[in-house]
Amino acid sequence: MSDPTDLSQPDEALRQTRAIEEAGDLRQLLARIADRLTENLPDAAMRDVNRLAYARDYAENEHGRSTDLARAVERALLRQMPRIDDRAITRGEYALLLRARAGRTTRAERVAELQREAAQAYTAARPREDQALAAVVCARIDGNASA
Repeated sequence: MSDPTDLSQPDEALRQTRAIEEAGDLRQLLARIADRLTENLPDAAMRDVNRLAYARDYAENEHGRSTDLARAVERALLRQMPRIDDRAITRGEYALLLRARAGRTTRAERVAELQREAAQAYTAARPREDQALAAVVCARIDGNASA
């Protein structure tokens, strides 16, 4: 078992997040699942086993059967799809919940946005470092010239 502070674990999580983001829009998959729920028996009861089956079916149809990417997309879909547990809800009502979730940004999108912001902040701060270094060099040159 690896150490929980091993750098490869966060790197792997970021890699999976990027792969999911590049693979396609989870919101689009959620909307397609919601469409299917409203088209087929919208008044029937929705169960958690249906939620699990839809996540797997749509992930595998999109990215291949039993692939790493399909499993990652399935997990991401399940994180976005609310659990049903023991509450009574119809397929149509559950579709409304999915459509609401589809309107929100996903975790992968939030991580990607944070990475873009960090990259922009880093590149914006970098010229200041160069300017500060240039100022120190100039000060040394001026100091040496006046001595």
